Amino acid sequence: MTKLIRLMLTVFFIMLLGVGIGIGLRSVPILKHTSHLIRIVIFTLLFLLGREVGQNPRIVANLDTLGLQALLITLAGVVGSTFFSWLIYRLFFSKYER
Repeated sequence: MTKLIRLMLTVFFIMLLGVGIGIGLRSVPILKHTSHLIRIVIFTLLFLLGREVGQNPRIVANLDTLGLQALLITLAGVVGSTFFSWLIYRLFFSKYER
């Protein structure tokens, strides 16, 4: 098994474990107020990711190419999602409104 597959499976099982623990601890009152802490952790992780990208000279040197690719991938994802959402709505749900 390659390192990448092992890493992906590890991440998947950690997320699965988190879902299981979250379901089990849903009724604990103190844990219902964790959204602020989660938001702070996510912002911190995004900041650290940006710092790492900024420190890598290869990424910074190719930022114009990478940025254009990221923009095109994002636009294709949004257009594709919008189109297929519309198509699924027309095929399966629009007949119930009439």
